[in-house]
Parts: sequence; structure tokens; C-alpha cells
Amino acid sequence: MYRALYRKWRPATFEDVIGQAAITDALKNQISHDKIGHAYMFTGTRGTGKTTCAKIFAKAVNCETPINGEPCCKCPTCLGIDDGSVMDVVEMDAASNNGVDDIRDLRDETAYTPSQGKYKVYIVDEVHMLSNSAFNALLKILEEPPSHVIFILATTEIHKVPATILSRCQRYDFARIPPDAIAKRLLYVASQENIQLDDAAAGLIARLADGAMRDALSILDTCAGVSSAVDEALVRRMAGVTDKSYLFDIQTAVSEKDVPKALALIAELREKSVDVKRMCDELVLHYRNLLLAGFANGSQLLTGVSAQDEQRYIEASKVVNQADALRAVKTFCEALDKMGKGTDARIELELAVFKLCGDDAPQIIAQPTFKPAQPQAFSRQSVPEYVAPAQPLQQVAAPVKEQPVVEELPKQPELPSPPPLPSGIEQQEFEPWGRVIEAMHKKDMSIYANIKDTKAYYDGKRVLIDGSEFFLTFIRTNKFSVEVIKQVIGEVTGAKYAIGPYKRPQTAAQQNGDTAASTLEKLSAAGVEVVYNDK
Repeated sequence: MYRALYRKWRPATFEDVIGQAAITDALKNQISHDKIGHAYMFTGTRGTGKTTCAKIFAKAVNCETPINGEPCCKCPTCLGIDDGSVMDVVEMDAASNNGVDDIRDLRDETAYTPSQGKYKVYIVDEVHMLSNSAFNALLKILEEPPSHVIFILATTEIHKVPATILSRCQRYDFARIPPDAIAKRLLYVASQENIQLDDAAAGLIARLADGAMRDALSILDTCAGVSSAVDEALVRRMAGVTDKSYLFDIQTAVSEKDVPKALALIAELREKSVDVKRMCDELVLHYRNLLLAGFANGSQLLTGVSAQDEQRYIEASKVVNQADALRAVKTFCEALDKMGKGTDARIELELAVFKLCGDDAPQIIAQPTFKPAQPQAFSRQSVPEYVAPAQPLQQVAAPVKEQPVVEELPKQPELPSPPPLPSGIEQQEFEPWGRVIEAMHKKDMSIYANIKDTKAYYDGKRVLIDGSEFFLTFIRTNKFSVEVIKQVIGEVTGAKYAIGPYKRPQTAAQQNGDTAASTLEKLSAAGVEVVYNDK
């Protein structure tokens, strides 16, 4: 049966581990000087060697003839651990065995001594997936395990592991493997597997792997299944990426604020089955490289970039300033974040490009019907002022003419003053208010939503609107809406009304209650004994 390259070429000794020299040296020294801890925490991104180092460590501590902290890989114990026949090394996947009962079973097993080696080693992968009760069950045995037990916990999300667990472990952080180290390892593996891998293809795979050796070997395995001669073009085709020139083309379109050209490039790449999310990720790295290339000696900061692309970045950084590059990085990162939440990837990428094309681009979209007036055109005192009946309408609306938003309102003819109230009546219900609400439904939906459940009264000069506190705040902060309401009232009634808030009068009971209470308080303060009858 064919074995995948990442399994076949998994390191068997610490010397074979790539890019983690500091960690492997520390582990070898502990084994050489017999200062082995009882619990270890290996953390880092995927494919950086956490589980591999845990298995090598398990072999080294049980090896019959270790060499400077390295397992010999020849004794029966080492060979048994490699093929899984030795039961002293237990590997547990916490993603699927995350219950408290699983940890209790593991804890009960620690009471038994090793069957063949010196130590029983428990490797718990993805330990952050354990439940809270499982962590609690693990805590005591992790703090004081038997002398023959070693725990190695591995996780990609260290922040999810409780502090009580971390404080009982020796922590080792596995860094991303540098692209140069990955490319070198790929060329060695390819030579041993009779795969013709050129340097450019190895460099591209190393950059696509993003610091994960396992991912790099998987990409190489995929390409080798198509052809024994793996070049850069084959890697791009199998990995779903294109030549770097498309990044510079999109960047040029964005710099020129050419939205149709930029969107056309994205559509063309998508038709070629280029993964949109990966395209967005590459655009983030592209603008990051432009940002770094803009510094003095910026070429030294560009890692994982070919010599040809390095020169293109240096030239492009002279056109794109660092502020624009930084804004692009933030915008595409926001788009990536939204893509991860299930939003359509293509739409998010197009919106990001559209946003980067500048402030002029949004004018393509139709303006909303509702827009707050500019503060300089209105003063807070201008809204509650009563409009005298004999004053011409043009004088009231004079400041409005200077505002682009208010100019969109159709000019109204001069309207007559509203009819006076009958003598002896202070205010009455404003009968046309229902028709005003219906007219507003066709005029402006945002204002209609705020007045549809209100009532109105007329005091001889103003239409007093009885609404909620939210509505009153809306009116106070949206001067444009006040003018729209006045206009619609004029259209419905044929008269010019001012508007204002309606204050509900206190009831007689409330007034009497307040007066009685204040009187009793005055009597009590004067020294008169006041007896309250609760009945």
C-alpha cells in the first residue's frame, strides 16, 4: 500500500526535525543528563513537528542504547514504538476522546508499570478540546503522576488550555518553519523519491505551506501524482494559484481607481478555478511585501520571495506609498475574516477592492433617500421657532437652499396659515394626521417608521406629535426630517403648520396627590403629629 510522503518521511530522530533546533536541543539535553520532566506542553501551528517530537521523545526515554539523547532506532523498544507493538506509548486524540470518562480511564491506567520500557508515555493531541470536567480529572494526576509516567500534551490553541494545566507543564512553543528550510527538505525528499523538483517549484511549495512541513509534503505528493517532473507551473495548477503577475495587475487597477478593471480581473481568475479565499490571502501578503519593500534595505525584509518578484516589489513600492499598502492589508484582512464566517468569498473580495478604489467609488451607488442635514445649515434653535402666519415660506427655508440634501426637496408654493381654534379650546386632536402618515409611507420610509404609531394634536399654531422618547430624540437629531414632516403636512392639508412635541397633562388625581403629600410633609416639618392610616 502506498504511504503518503508526510508519513514516510516523518523524522525518526531529533536530528531530522526541521526548524526547531532550540526545542530539540533542550529535549536531548534533558535525556542525556537524566533530568526528564513529568509533563510537557507542545504548542504551535499545524505541521511544525509537535506530535513528531513527542514520539521521538517517547522513543528516546525508553531506548535501550540512546546516543547523546537521541534514540538508536535499532533496539527492539524503538522498533516496537515505531510499529505500534509496544503498549508503553499511548497516543490519544482529545478531539474525539474529550469526556471526563476518557480521562478517568487514562488515569486508572497510569497505576500499571511499563511492560517493556522504562516509562509509560501518554501523548494527548489537541488537548484544548477536552471539556472542563475532563481537565479537572486530568489535573491531579498531571501534578503528581507516578514516577514511571510522562505526559506530553500537544495543542494548536494554547489560549484554550486552563492556566492550572499550563502551570504544571514544561512549555515549548514550536515556530513556523522558514520557507528556505522547507524548500531544502523538499529537494532532499524529491531526490530520494526520484521526483524531478526544480528550485522554483520547491520555493513556491514552501511559501504555500505557510510554515508547515506536513502541508509542503502533501502538496509535493499531489503534484508528483500528476508528473514525476514537478515545475512551478504544475504546482500553481494543482494548488489553485496563478502567476504573481495577477497580484500586480489588481494592485495597478486599485491604484488607478479603476473598479471595473479590478473586478474583471477577479472574475477572470475565478473562472480559471482560482480559490477566491486564497487569492485574498495572497493579496494580503502582496501588500505586506509592498509595505516592507518601501523601507530602506527593504529587500532584506522580504522572505519567501523569488529574486525576480523581489525586484518587482521594490519597483512597485515606489508607486504605492506605505499608507495605502497598510490600508490595503487591513481591508483584505477584514475580508478574510468575514469569509471565515460564511459570507460569500467573492462578494467580500469585490467589496474590499471597491473600498480600496477610493472615496469617489461609492458615488456609483444610488444615494439613500434619507440623509441628515449638515450641522452648519441648521441651528438647534431653528426647529422649535414658531413660524408667523404672515411670514413668507421662502424666508424660513433660506438657509436650506445652501444644502445639497435639502435642495432635493421639491419647492413648495406659499401656503396659507392654519385655521384658528374655536374660542375656549386650548388644543384638539389633529384630524388629518392619519392621511399625513399614509403620505409619509410613500415619501420616506425611515420617517414613516418613526411616526406610524404616533398621534397628533393642534394648539392653534403647531401640530404637536405624541410619540415615544426615541421619536423625540430622532426629531431633535434629524433636522432634515423636521422639514420633510412639515412639507408632507402642507401637501395633505394645504396649510403651513409648525410642529412640536406633545406633553401629556397631569391628571387631577396626580395633581391632588402631589398637593396632599406636600401639605402633609409641611405639617410634619412644623411639629404636627401626622398619623397615616394604612387601611
